Amino acid sequence: MANKPLRVGIFGSGGIAERAMVEPAAFIEGVEVVTVGSRDPERARAFADRFGIPSAGGYADVMADADVDLIYVALPPAVHAEWATAALRAGKHVLCEKPLAANGADARRIAEAAEENGRAAFVGFHYRLHSFTRRVLNVLGSGVLGDIHDVEVDFSIPHFVVKPGNIRLDGDLGGGAVMDVGCYAIDLLRAAWGDAEVVSSVSRVYEADPRVDLETDFVLAFSRGGTARVRASFLGDDEGRMHLHVVGSAATLHATSVIVPQWGATLRVTAGDDVLIDEKADVTESSYAAQLRHLVEVVPDGPSPLRAADAVRTMELVDDVYRAAGLQPR
Repeated sequence: MANKPLRVGIFGSGGIAERAMVEPAAFIEGVEVVTVGSRDPERARAFADRFGIPSAGGYADVMADADVDLIYVALPPAVHAEWATAALRAGKHVLCEKPLAANGADARRIAEAAEENGRAAFVGFHYRLHSFTRRVLNVLGSGVLGDIHDVEVDFSIPHFVVKPGNIRLDGDLGGGAVMDVGCYAIDLLRAAWGDAEVVSSVSRVYEADPRVDLETDFVLAFSRGGTARVRASFLGDDEGRMHLHVVGSAATLHATSVIVPQWGATLRVTAGDDVLIDEKADVTESSYAAQLRHLVEVVPDGPSPLRAADAVRTMELVDDVYRAAGLQPR
């Protein structure tokens, strides 16, 4: 955005809008949150008053605001395509909270709307901009592990976090474990090893809404060779897991807290008894702040791993994971 600030409007007034946009924008130079919209304008007004945001109203008010450059769509996945495409047609750039959309077709609608309207669309895979994640990907691409023999990803949220009433358990809103944390795993694996296909998938569903997976175990096969086993779960133990474990012919990599590095992520690479790498993430570095700084630099046309056009494939694989488990895409 060169020398002028990136002016942001928000769709939604939930906790993620506070954590991912309002809090980091407060201390990042070159960003201003200027308005917020909600289905209930009064709720938007209360959110705006709480955080000192100048303007509030409905979604249409945000899109009509000439001061807005980019709209952060902090809504349930099921309505991302509707409101992201509307914002793009209104001449705004868009950042969608992850996942990009409810399914691959809706994701493609967003990417195509960005192209057709000459605007940028991004997905909020904030972890990709943290220095820890970049370090992990650099190590994976360095050859230090040798030939890759086994890849395992376990992104399991503690069992007490996602409770009845949570939107992540609502099929109408695009709920499910693969939608919530499995999409991170697919994005990470694609970043490391390229395109993939779904080999197998097994889900444990939510009794109150059988469209929703509480836990899904799936296997991806990469086009360049090799496979990865992934668990996406709302049924983790009390501590939960965000682990990546890679066994190579020369060394083994184990990384923790991969999708939220500021929670104390660790990276360890060993070769037999030798420790080749033993590092910890900088817990003072926020992945959300890194994402926002990145957007200031790349909007409208700079290179970015968050581009919606790339995230379409991630959502197509999410769809395929559900189909392989006998479930319908969202």
